[in-house]
Amino acid sequence: MTTDKPKWWQSWMVYTLIGLLLTLGPYVGGYFLLGRYDSVRESPFDTSPVTIRQFDYHILGIVFGPLGWAEAKVRGVRVSLFTPGPPHDYRPGW
Repeated sequence: MTTDKPKWWQSWMVYTLIGLLLTLGPYVGGYFLLGRYDSVRESPFDTSPVTIRQFDYHILGIVFGPLGWAEAKVRGVRVSLFTPGPPHDYRPGW
């Protein structure tokens, strides 16, 4: 019978994974709940819509920018994040 203790790095990996999973839920939820959503077409002949998410504060546009980029890549549509500051525009191409 052995009494091997787990390695120190194994417990840190588990704690890091749990921390990432616990923060990912509120991050994605905040992206969808804190912004107003609209889908518009740029022209009558355009087949792909533009997804617009409008946030009340400029810092939210900065914080949720990576998620806007990911949404554009996953959904294959253009995503624009509008804030009181300059807008952030993400396109679906890799």
